[in-house]
Amino acid sequence: MTPMFKFRITAMVLLGLVLVLSGCTQTGHDTPKTGPATPLGPAERAEQALSLAANSIAPHRQLHQLDAAEFLVLAGDNQQALKVLSSLDQNALSGQRLVDYRLLFAEVAMGQERFFLARDLLTDPGFTANAGQLPTSLQVKWQKLRGELFSLLGEDEQSIRAYAELSSLVTSTGEQTDISEAIWRLLTHISQKHLAALQATESDPVLQGWYTLASRVRENQGDMDKQLREITDWQIKWPDHPAALNPPPSLTALQEVANNLPEQIAVLLPLQGSLAEAGKAIRGGILSAWYDVRGARGNTPFIRFYDTSSSDDIGPLYQQAINEGAELIIGPVQREKVSQLLDLPELPVPTVALNYLDTPSTEVRQNFFQFGLSSTAEARQVADRAWLEGRRFALAITPDSSSGIRALAAFRERWQERGGTLVEVPAYGVSQSDFIALLKPTLQIEQSIERNGRLQRLLGKQLAHTPRRRQDLDMVFLIAPPNQARQIKPTLDFLFASDLQVYGTSQLFSGIQDPRHNRDLDGVRFSAMPWTLPGYNADSMRPAEDLEPIYRHMFALGIDTYHLHQWLGQMLLFPNIRLPGNTGMLYLTPPDTIDREQPWGVFKNGRVVPAIQLQKKTLEAEQQTASSDQTP
Repeated sequence: MTPMFKFRITAMVLLGLVLVLSGCTQTGHDTPKTGPATPLGPAERAEQALSLAANSIAPHRQLHQLDAAEFLVLAGDNQQALKVLSSLDQNALSGQRLVDYRLLFAEVAMGQERFFLARDLLTDPGFTANAGQLPTSLQVKWQKLRGELFSLLGEDEQSIRAYAELSSLVTSTGEQTDISEAIWRLLTHISQKHLAALQATESDPVLQGWYTLASRVRENQGDMDKQLREITDWQIKWPDHPAALNPPPSLTALQEVANNLPEQIAVLLPLQGSLAEAGKAIRGGILSAWYDVRGARGNTPFIRFYDTSSSDDIGPLYQQAINEGAELIIGPVQREKVSQLLDLPELPVPTVALNYLDTPSTEVRQNFFQFGLSSTAEARQVADRAWLEGRRFALAITPDSSSGIRALAAFRERWQERGGTLVEVPAYGVSQSDFIALLKPTLQIEQSIERNGRLQRLLGKQLAHTPRRRQDLDMVFLIAPPNQARQIKPTLDFLFASDLQVYGTSQLFSGIQDPRHNRDLDGVRFSAMPWTLPGYNADSMRPAEDLEPIYRHMFALGIDTYHLHQWLGQMLLFPNIRLPGNTGMLYLTPPDTIDREQPWGVFKNGRVVPAIQLQKKTLEAEQQTASSDQTP
């Protein structure tokens, strides 16, 4: 899902509305006559239709309201259109206009980020049962909306099914190819284990073909030559499948990328000093991926490692790597040395720095890319996820560390950009273990106790009283390692905030299931590293359990770093492509940043399980937020 989803009514839909609504009459009800004066604009015609609705009875009232909503969409006022559609009694509509209402309502709801409302409209059992009887053009629109919506909600299998249905309805080669690309992108979100299960159990031949293709490609992820052989073999066995007739462009481009893979890679890592453990963990991941492919008799590049801790200047070491034949350079890790790369006269080969610059460069450098584990990117993803799930009032609990400060700033910027309200708890110390004194003032528990005391003094008697926290919150944004998170969540529960949904980052989970200690985290949802979620990646690629949590993530980063020698070319050819890595879905943000879109996990009975689908905010939470004020 994109970080900032903004839905726009398509040009084709707008054109269709203009053609339908610009006539002089409306089928089934009266419309006002206009003189030869300047024609009314859509906003004026919407106002006119609403005036007619106010003076009409069913079904004309509802028909005028629907007209008004369509004109409001043309005028660009989707917010008002949503209000009109929400107040319309659909029971008064029938036939074509009822279909128009449902599709327009769903489309406008998506544009206003009311995704669960749109889902209710597009999955209505009665409507779904008769959808096959609609004209083809309306079936196309219905399935396209369903495909887009299910994808946004994380319901990938439902989205794939909708797009597969859509593919059977369109005749244009270009449209079918676009649909194939959309399906292929969704398939990359599904774990390797689940793909194999779907392949074995799916009865629909089109879907089974897709799952079979995706499973065979994923099983050979580290070896592009084997992937190409598997694709060719699949095409022979499935010659009439949509993916064979109109294959995803990103899949057909594999051959071009395979023809230009680097044969020698230089890796610049700190192998001594304070960053040695990080460097060795990344090196371990790179070698693990290399040996995994090698062990399956696959083709691998020659890799040479260079220790960056021996010099303060990266320039000579970089030039040495070039002189020794490197066709791709990975590293360095240290930020100051990444900055030094930009001071070099040129970067003659693709160079992937394993860190992000504090301040983005204003100059686009050819062959320069940035990749790493960014806490700020994760914080923005948490903000997006919580917003899509209906949260609007966040409490932030973050550490007093450089990464914590940067992550909080990123969350704050994204949250307020979306229109959310943020309350910030003072940053906690990295060794802090008691959080009652930290959280109690921000949750305003004492104010609730003092209020009860004033009432008792006023009435002259004891009152039964349970303190309340402030009521203007509906979520918690938490950055904490496992040990401190296990203290913070019970403290929130103790301070009457157990109803607040907690959202965290991948720092919460090291990939080791620990039900006995993690029961206190039950219900916490977090942005996860794919390698930590059950079934996402092969067990053979997991880091050793005796590594510290941060270095286990670095090991996973090393695995993805190795795969970049194959993936970077695909990203450059298809900037929208997502490639399934151990640290997330990797994609290129122009001009030079390789970002990660992470799946979600949740603690249940002390164990982490995938939480791919969005979670709808409960009605009780919505009512509580709507009626909240600052005083408990």
